[in-house]
Amino acid sequence: MFHTVQFRNRILIAEGGPSLDLLNGDAIGARGGAPRHRVEVQAGYFQNGLGMRLSANWQSATRVNEANGDALRFGAIGTANLRLFANLGVIPSVVRGRPFLRGTRLTFAVDNIFNTRQQVTDASGSIPLSFQPDLLDPLGRTVRLQFRKLFF
Repeated sequence: MFHTVQFRNRILIAEGGPSLDLLNGDAIGARGGAPRHRVEVQAGYFQNGLGMRLSANWQSATRVNEANGDALRFGAIGTANLRLFANLGVIPSVVRGRPFLRGTRLTFAVDNIFNTRQQVTDASGSIPLSFQPDLLDPLGRTVRLQFRKLFF
């Protein structure tokens, strides 16, 4: 588990020019300013060719000050991912009678399990058109099934 806290995050664009304070409303990208807090958690288990890995990420809300004095608020976001896998080639009962399965791995993965999307709102509480959740993260939850074979 990692918890990162930023106390200061400033960028100087040009010598003698103004600095941008990414923790207090300035931004250099389309995803808002820098979050003050980030948390990353990873856990895994593996035994006898079977395994799983769970990871989760969270970041605190940020804001971007607009020229008219209003601010865009980028809400906090947390995501979780799960991977289940089986190294079929190392499980004797599976490989016995099926030599083709030597060197194979079957993986089932779900990214963004809860289909979490970051919410961006303006001063009135509305979601600006260019910050619709489906535009910021067009994939959302993804589910994959993968079969991998090593040839030796």
